[in-house]
Amino acid sequence: MRNVVLLCLDTVRKDYFDRFAPRLQERADVIYDQCRAVSSWSVPSHASMFTGGLPSDNGIHAYNRDFSGLAREDTFMGDLEGYRTLGVSANVWASSAFGFDGMFDEFSDISPDRRFPDGIHVGQFGQDCEAEGVRKQLAFLQAALAHEYPLQSLANGGLVQFDDVTARLPIPKPLDDGAKSLTKRARSMIDGGDEPFFLFANLMDAHGPLRHILGFDRDLHDAPLGWTSETVSWTDVLDRRDEELIERYRGLYGASIDYLDRVVCAFVDAVQAATDRETTFVITADHGDNLGHDGDDHQWGHIRSSLSEALLHVPQLVLDAPESMGRVDGYVSHLALGDLLVGLASDDLPDVTRERIPAERVGYSGKLHRMETVSPEKNRTLRCVYEGDRKYVWDADGRREVYRLDPNRPSWQTRVDEEFEVEHYESDLFSSPLSEFADRLGNEAGAPDVDAATENRLRDLGYM
Repeated sequence: MRNVVLLCLDTVRKDYFDRFAPRLQERADVIYDQCRAVSSWSVPSHASMFTGGLPSDNGIHAYNRDFSGLAREDTFMGDLEGYRTLGVSANVWASSAFGFDGMFDEFSDISPDRRFPDGIHVGQFGQDCEAEGVRKQLAFLQAALAHEYPLQSLANGGLVQFDDVTARLPIPKPLDDGAKSLTKRARSMIDGGDEPFFLFANLMDAHGPLRHILGFDRDLHDAPLGWTSETVSWTDVLDRRDEELIERYRGLYGASIDYLDRVVCAFVDAVQAATDRETTFVITADHGDNLGHDGDDHQWGHIRSSLSEALLHVPQLVLDAPESMGRVDGYVSHLALGDLLVGLASDDLPDVTRERIPAERVGYSGKLHRMETVSPEKNRTLRCVYEGDRKYVWDADGRREVYRLDPNRPSWQTRVDEEFEVEHYESDLFSSPLSEFADRLGNEAGAPDVDAATENRLRDLGYM
C-alpha cells in the first residue's frame, strides 16, 4: 500500500503548464496528454474529481455549492480502507466554508487572512469586532494572546498588516498566494502521523488576480513592480484588444506556473524524505483559464458559462508511479481520477483512457444566486463529448457546436461547420437528457449561508 498525494494546481491550463512547468514533467513517470476536467470551474470540478460523477449526477454545481452532504464513502476515498485522509486547500470554494472538509479525517483551510490555520482568522475577527482603529488592534492583540495558538494568531495578524502595507508600494509582493504556507501545513500533517495516507491539496497561486510575487522569475513577464490585475476590466481590455495588458497578464500567469513548478518539486522531495512508504504524486488542475487567445474564442476567465479547451484541457501527471508509461495519448477524464488513485494506492497503474469522455457545465459560477435572478445566458447549461479529433457541444436551447481539436496543440479548438445527433451521446454518456435535467433544476438554492469573511475572499477572487 502506497501513500498517495493529489495536488490540484488551480486554474492551470495544459498549454501553459507544458511551457512553464518543465521540472515536474521531467520527473513524471506518466503524463496524460489528453486529460480533461469534468467541468470548467472549481465547485463542480472538485465534486466530480472525488465522486466520479457528472454535476447532473452528483448534484453539486452552480445551484448547489454545498459539499456537506458528501461523506467519505461517497468518494473514491471510501475505497482507501485503512488510509488516513488529509486535506489542505487555499481555494475558498473547496474549503470548510462550503463543507468540503467533512470528507477528510483532518483538513486545513489556507487563506491570506490565515496563513497559519491553527491561529485566528484575521478577516473573520475583523468582521466580528465592532471596535475601530487602535482599539481594534488592541482587541486583536488581546484575543491573540488568549488564543490556544497565540504565536500563530499573532503571526496571522502581522502578515495581514504586512500584506496591506506592501500592497501600496511599487515592490514585488513579498508573500505568495498560499503555496508556501499550504505545503508547510501539508508537511506538518504528514510528519509523525500514521501511514498509509491520502493527501489532497489545492494551490491557488495561478488564479487571478495576479501581480508580481517575490518568488516569481522576473524574466518571464514584463509587469511593472506593484502592478495588479485586480482593478482591470478584462471585458474592456478584450473589446479594445489591448495586447499590452493581455500579454502582461499572460506573462504573470506563466510565471505563477513556473513558481508552482518549483514549490511543488521541493514539496515532493520533502515528503519523500519524511515518509517510510513509497509515496506517489498525481498532479492535475481542476480547470484552466480563458486568456483571450484565438483558440479561447477570445473569451476571458472562467466565471461565465463555457466549455472551451482553455478551461477543460488540463495537465495530469504521475510522479513515482509503480511503473513508467511515459506519455499517454488517449482521452482521460477526471471521472476516472478516483480509479487511478485507488489503483496507485494498491501498486497498480490502471488504464484510465477512454475513446469518448463527457464534460458538463451547469449554470453561471459568479455570485451565490438563485436560478431565477440571473439571465438565461448566464443560466446556460452546457454538455460536451470528446471523440476522435472532435468535440461536440450542446445546450438545452438547441444550440449545437462542433470543434476540431489537434493533439499537438493543447488547449486549442476551432469551430467547424458540422452537425451531429445529441441523442446519440446523451443516451450513452449521461444519465438523463439535458432538457429533463434543466427542468429539474427549478429554483434550487445556490449555496449554504457563508460569513462575511468568506464573501470578502470570493470578492477578491472575482466571484462577488
